[in-house]
Amino acid sequence: MVKKISISLAFLTGLALIFLGARFFISPENAESDFGIHFNEQGDYSFHYIKGIRDIFSGLVLCILVLKEIKALGIAILLGTIIPAVDLLIVLNKDYNDIIPAISHICAIAVCFISGLILILNKPGNNSNIKMQGYIHLIKSAVSQKDSVLEMNILPGEKTPWHHHTLFSETFEILKGTLEVGKGNDVLNLTPGDTAVIQPNEKHYFHNISEEECLIKVTIRPGNLNFEYSLLILKGLSNDGLATKSGIPKNISDLALFIYLNNSRMNGIQKLAEPLFNWIAKSAIKKGRLDELIGKYCKVENYSKEEIIELTNIQNKKIRM
Repeated sequence: MVKKISISLAFLTGLALIFLGARFFISPENAESDFGIHFNEQGDYSFHYIKGIRDIFSGLVLCILVLKEIKALGIAILLGTIIPAVDLLIVLNKDYNDIIPAISHICAIAVCFISGLILILNKPGNNSNIKMQGYIHLIKSAVSQKDSVLEMNILPGEKTPWHHHTLFSETFEILKGTLEVGKGNDVLNLTPGDTAVIQPNEKHYFHNISEEECLIKVTIRPGNLNFEYSLLILKGLSNDGLATKSGIPKNISDLALFIYLNNSRMNGIQKLAEPLFNWIAKSAIKKGRLDELIGKYCKVENYSKEEIIELTNIQNKKIRM
């Protein structure tokens, strides 16, 4: 609660700085007077504009850091205490001032120092320990079964863009947690026991917007070994720190190979990138990166390497590159 209040104060401070900076452009003499100093500028407001643009920049930096970099925000605000502190000394040094003009600077010192200290010292909550490992279990494989059935977790923040598959349907069954699923023109919020069936060529996405992991069972009809590979590789890359928080491979070649194996077709403006990703995937395959990923992350028991390669080749012919 205290951390949230400090973040809110930091954001409001950023907005206040933007407002104050803009005021030095719009009404420089009034801004100067409210600051607590007076001098005869004789129509030259160059100093006011210099002061104003620095306030605007500082405010924008704070507002941007609020979105993601809380620790950096705390450091910036705490170090920024020096600014109102010096401002206070300047204002109090003027013979024509009493305590009134200094009040705003004293308040700014208190807000910056306390908020900055709280944000720096505040330890992440239990949710940040949830940098859990990616989990995936292959229940049924296309090597021997009609369907591919996998159990896997979706960590907080993991998501996919809108896409569709041409070769199979996809069924999500929620075992634990909650999951937001886009399906056609609808957005579904699934809880344990709920299912969503995605037909071939139907656009969809999923996103774990909660702070807890979601456990799901995915069924692919007809089964597809490449799809199995894509998820096994993705979870392996994630556990090795080679994927982002949203579950996207950091290496563009690995991302292109994931899209290739997953039979994912993009929707909307993202479709323009498909030819590029196809070319990158082909190049990565030629260089042996796909074989390397399969060898490291994909284990299909009880079947020889030759049997798996034969089935993979058959399925690869079905994918439009």
